[in-house]
Amino acid sequence: MLQDKDIPALDEEHHGAEPQASIPDDADVKSLQSQVTGLIDDVRTLAYAEVEYYRAKLSVNLAATKNMLVLFGLALVVGTMGVIALILGLLLILSEHVGSVAATGITTGSALLVAAIMMSMAIKRAKKLPLDENDA
Repeated sequence: MLQDKDIPALDEEHHGAEPQASIPDDADVKSLQSQVTGLIDDVRTLAYAEVEYYRAKLSVNLAATKNMLVLFGLALVVGTMGVIALILGLLLILSEHVGSVAATGITTGSALLVAAIMMSMAIKRAKKLPLDENDA
């Protein structure tokens, strides 16, 4: 308990005395040097581990991104083929009713109108995107 221990009280003698700085001996200096060396080694180890972590994370992301881009490219090709088939089908159908020149104009104008609408939508969405990841 606290009553059994000697608790020093502040005397007037100790109140005005300033603590004296002790001069470190060689053992303390070597100990400090070994601690700083250990700290530097730990920082190097941490930096190496962080680099390896982000390298592994990047390789996983690159593999996933590569697969996604391949699928996206294939979908784009197949989608383009479908749009071309649709346009040719419309052209054949319209040429019987309005003539080949008018059918070509209608089909071309419709395709350009759809492209303009989609471009406008893309521009509106691009303006909403944050330029920096901290802006989100």
